[in-house]
Amino acid sequence: MAWRDNLRQASFRGAKFNVDGSSLSAGRRIARHEYPQRDIPYAEDMGRRAREYKVDAFVLGDPAADNDYMVPRDALIAAIEKAGPGQLVHPYYGTVSVTVFGEVQITESSREGGMAKFSITFLEAGKQEEPKTSEDTEAKLSQQVGVCDASFEKDFADNFSVDGMPDFAVDDALGQVDNLMALPDVDLGALDWIRADPTSVLTSLLPENLRSSLDAPLSLAKGVLGLIGGAQRWLSFFSFSEGLASSASAVNATTASRIAVVRNQTAFSDLVRGSATSNRIYELATTQPATTAEAQVLRSEIVQRADTILFSDKVSQATSQAVVQLRTVALQHLASNTVALPSLVSVTQQQVRPAVVLAHDFYGNAWYAQGRADDLVSRNSVAHPGFVPAGRPLQFVSE
Repeated sequence: MAWRDNLRQASFRGAKFNVDGSSLSAGRRIARHEYPQRDIPYAEDMGRRAREYKVDAFVLGDPAADNDYMVPRDALIAAIEKAGPGQLVHPYYGTVSVTVFGEVQITESSREGGMAKFSITFLEAGKQEEPKTSEDTEAKLSQQVGVCDASFEKDFADNFSVDGMPDFAVDDALGQVDNLMALPDVDLGALDWIRADPTSVLTSLLPENLRSSLDAPLSLAKGVLGLIGGAQRWLSFFSFSEGLASSASAVNATTASRIAVVRNQTAFSDLVRGSATSNRIYELATTQPATTAEAQVLRSEIVQRADTILFSDKVSQATSQAVVQLRTVALQHLASNTVALPSLVSVTQQQVRPAVVLAHDFYGNAWYAQGRADDLVSRNSVAHPGFVPAGRPLQFVSE
């Protein structure tokens, strides 16, 4: 097939014209960097250049239709002057979206009557796409955990005091801290690394500093929160807080000293529970669930942990507001990570079969590459992958 057979009728926005000649400017956008005392420059590739189509066009009248050349001329001028990108049908390059770039020269003469010549430069045009922005919800979540911790610290400092208390009240407060540091989730190891860093908040918990820290409850609170924040698990902290709160509520305090002991125990319990809660909520919100069911479990625990503090009797207004905001931000961050999660489908098989057979039946030929058999075994707590029991519902991940 000759090249002429592939040529297309040129037009712009539907206004037809003929092409006498055409050129295309293409290439790469290069930023040249030349440095002192370096002979060879560095060429930074900034992406593909916008293509420019330079077209020498002309229009003629149509004697058969009794049309003067001015009709197609005016139609092409109108198309050129219209705002925005338009569709160019180029005889050599096909259909492209372009905009008219710069000035268009239109030439008419008596010598070449019945014809108008156009010198047009078309610039490749794309969609106006702004950079997509997204909120860093994890950073916002981390910041809100800090806000909550600061509120917990203030509440503790406002309610905890051993000033003027008898020795048994001081010993009780010391025992609370000692018991906290003895929890299984606390692993400070040798304390020399804390002593080597005088700026560490944990210095307030050192044995040689602990008695004086009781007189500075804000410093003590920072040490306790630093201890809890550095842990990997928080279950024992919740148990410790609940036990201490139960002990305080069981005391029939009738003297000022006993009342102070109960107040200090309650303040310490609230501090530990609050910090463990904020850390646990952060952990839940930053966990990547595999299915919508797992995401729902995470959401439920986030709400339950926050409500435990919000529904307590003596929560301050500042702490309540901070925890409400923490719950909101945590749910937002979790939602941003669970946009397109698969769901679970429950299937009950009627006979014992291997996990690989079940996975193939449910997922087809992609079961092996996707590790579906192993997921089926672990998700349903199957004792042996060769013998998946019958007669009980099995959970399959549905894409």
